[in-house]
Amino acid sequence: MARARIVVADNRTEVLDVLVNLLELINIEAIPCRTGDEVLARVAEGGVDAVISDVRMPVMDGMVLADRLRERVPDLPLIMMSSYASQALEAEARQRGALGLVAKPFKITEIARLLETAGLHFSPVS
Repeated sequence: MARARIVVADNRTEVLDVLVNLLELINIEAIPCRTGDEVLARVAEGGVDAVISDVRMPVMDGMVLADRLRERVPDLPLIMMSSYASQALEAEARQRGALGLVAKPFKITEIARLLETAGLHFSPVS
């Protein structure tokens, strides 16, 4: 079985590094991106199983990215994350097609639960 490939988007390098390392620990290939445009380019190349994106990013925020992903690949699982998580923000993320919103600082178990919902396979989280 091939490893899942997930595009991870955040404009903050330290957040990207942590998330990439956590995903690698559960045998998921993480592709780091710093902008929404970079995410769209990676997704267009194909072979991507899901996207995890921050809500607040410069130029193209995560909600606009969600809209553009829905236009191009409506069935691609999307998980949003935010330091400013709220019920209203989660409702908006879900309305735009996200599986859910994870609050930062996040726990890998929360992300894993949403990835399982999307049907992705990976090593168990311990």
